[in-house]
Amino acid sequence: MILRRTLLAGLLVVGTTATTGVSSAGPGALPVGPGGRATPNVRLLTNIPTGTGTGGTFLGSTYFLTSTDTAWFGATGSSLPPTSGGLFALDASNPEQPVPVGALPIPNYENEDLQVSAKRKLVVISQDRGRLPDGTRMAGREYLVDVSVPSAMRLLSVTPLPATVPTGPDGSALGGPGHTATLVGGDQFLWVSGSRDRSVWVVDIRDATAPKVLGSFRTPAGDDLGQWKPGIVHDVDVDRFGDVWVTGSGGTAVYALTSNPLEPRLVAKVSPKDNARLNQFIHHGSQRLDRDHVLVTEEDYQSGCDASEHQDGSLSVWRIDRRAQQLVPVSQYDVPRGGDDSGLLSSLCSSHWFSVNGAKVVADAWYGAGVRFLDLSNPKHPRPIGVWAGDSTIASQARFVPGRDDLVYVADYERGLDVVQIDKGGRGAKTVSPADEGASAAGSTLHFKAHEDFGWLCAVPG
Repeated sequence: MILRRTLLAGLLVVGTTATTGVSSAGPGALPVGPGGRATPNVRLLTNIPTGTGTGGTFLGSTYFLTSTDTAWFGATGSSLPPTSGGLFALDASNPEQPVPVGALPIPNYENEDLQVSAKRKLVVISQDRGRLPDGTRMAGREYLVDVSVPSAMRLLSVTPLPATVPTGPDGSALGGPGHTATLVGGDQFLWVSGSRDRSVWVVDIRDATAPKVLGSFRTPAGDDLGQWKPGIVHDVDVDRFGDVWVTGSGGTAVYALTSNPLEPRLVAKVSPKDNARLNQFIHHGSQRLDRDHVLVTEEDYQSGCDASEHQDGSLSVWRIDRRAQQLVPVSQYDVPRGGDDSGLLSSLCSSHWFSVNGAKVVADAWYGAGVRFLDLSNPKHPRPIGVWAGDSTIASQARFVPGRDDLVYVADYERGLDVVQIDKGGRGAKTVSPADEGASAAGSTLHFKAHEDFGWLCAVPG
């Protein structure tokens, strides 16, 4: 209780600073002013240095943000001291100037794809599994949090997941699930990613105080590709049509739920041929564009961004062919070469978490290349229309504010939370090029290391 009150008090001080304008320093006194890359139609409204901003979501006028606690890395060999990680609640009644109102310390890494149930007033945080310096595996966990009162959030349960799965090429145990968890089936179940057995794991949360791990099912989205032997699932997304999307090393697959939570019906998938041709590392996440198309981010990392080789990952468009049970490639977009040249951390460049507004404009967090705005009104021709990348940026997630096509909340590993605005929600915006972007800014002194399985795809402090 003392820890929680101390953390909340610190956040409220940060909130007071943020509402007076852009703050001058972020975690570790990093520069987080309005400098960096920007096109004239995109601007920073405010920054709230919450710590390592990983991902967030909205419930009504409250925005919930997860921040990585490096105490978890202390247990896995990191020399970094513990930080105030966990779940933060911010009052976004005035969405241009959100104010922190609550905090719940949780030593979690890293749930990027934070989930919230509006009808159950429940937030789900997934804890990735780890490994001790002696090689001992640490099991992933699922945290269920009652957020009915954002200023007094309560932890309802902590559910351990399998620490290992016996799927190594030599018969050795590999890491179990826990990377992300997604609400499915009327918010009664979780589909959990990250297991090295090519599968999605299912958790029954009908009783939020006593969840049950039911088992797993294999998916073509977790098939082998390149270094992924065995393959792995990265994330799950439920769209507005009720379809459930799974992304991973095997590409993307879409499912319809059945009465058996362990036996969903496969609707369509990326063919092995298209996956080998177009997916250079892993399909990361998905969002439905319209009834016939889905957007998928691919992750891959290389210094300097390299659109010609897709080494910065990509944002791709796929057409849903239900009759053939196939996802058909339509188009791809990559950041121009050198798009992440904004400081010392510019070596990190990859498409990551994104969202779509009512004008079919995408806001995609592209790590060191910042937030990239794309007009997808023509799925065959993604069109860049705006850029914003602040000082020391490693943009993890870009989420449009509900009801505000012009406002984006950016969870940033370096900067915490940025509120960014694009003119008219991108409507009528002209196509932009690197020549339209402003000058780059100074970098950071905080360094990262590769994730045990995902590599630089999901960087960790180190």
